[in-house]
Amino acid sequence: MKPFQRTNSVRVVYRKTPSGSSRALVRRRKSNKSTCAICKKPLRGSVGSKQRIYGGYICHRCLQHLIKSTMRGTS
Repeated sequence: MKPFQRTNSVRVVYRKTPSGSSRALVRRRKSNKSTCAICKKPLRGSVGSKQRIYGGYICHRCLQHLIKSTMRGTS
């Protein structure tokens, strides 16, 4: 295995070749769907980061509660 392939971002799959020997194939791991940092539900919308406060980090419901609580002065 090459040095740049020795990372946790790829997984090693051992396959048998037609000659009978086994060989290590390097596959990229699938990334998980991004989730809200507060309620842990999957974020909705497009894959790219949003151009708003806490975009791509907190869902719209939790953001609404966060904004309301900060404007009211409660924590």
